[in-house]
Amino acid sequence: AILTMHRWEVLLPGVPITTNLGFLGLCNVVLLTIDDKYAIFDPGHYGNREPLLSALSSKGLGVKDIDYVILSHLHFDHALNATLFPNAQVIVSRNEVEYARTTSNDPYVVPYLIDLLKDRIRYVNDGDEFLGARFVLLPGHTGGTMGLLLEDKTLLVGDAIKYVSEALSGRATFTYYSNELANESIMKALGIARVIVPGHDMPFTINGKSIKPLTNEPFNFQLTLKGHLRITLMSEHFY
Repeated sequence: AILTMHRWEVLLPGVPITTNLGFLGLCNVVLLTIDDKYAIFDPGHYGNREPLLSALSSKGLGVKDIDYVILSHLHFDHALNATLFPNAQVIVSRNEVEYARTTSNDPYVVPYLIDLLKDRIRYVNDGDEFLGARFVLLPGHTGGTMGLLLEDKTLLVGDAIKYVSEALSGRATFTYYSNELANESIMKALGIARVIVPGHDMPFTINGKSIKPLTNEPFNFQLTLKGHLRITLMSEHFY
């Protein structure tokens, strides 16, 4: 068997931040290099488009160099920038497309992306192989949330696990499809992975029941406010 070489790096870090005026939606945007192919897992949304282009440029890459865009699910904050990559095949789970077309109570889903990208969408199912990696269905947060398991047992999970706190508690904090399935998906992910890249928090390692950050260097999140505002900060630490 020919061994496929998988490399991954977080291009833009997911930030676990919400406001009383809405969700900022800064997810982990991951660049995968699989042999001589480039893939983006969860490209983010318009709010991080410029930083994404800058991060790609720093790697010597442009939007035309990306061969695949993999969407863990069809929420705006993970999926909208799929339109940035003109040459990329866009990969999404068949279950998620069905969910996006039929759901009526999920305010964050973007069903029109399916039509915008219809000429280059590839639908996949649980267990399908992709360049030596494997798709893993992790439903609950949405109807068809999907992870990608690399050969070194790194699992990119999107919002099947949004925050480290969900991995520690084994319980999803909010779901749009099924709480019960979401909790099952968390445990499934923890059971098959060595490293997990969550939707909106630091990647972490799993060793038995021990969960630790992949790096001890916290991301420096800079918030600039211009205007007449009163700020209330609430911070929770789980390490």
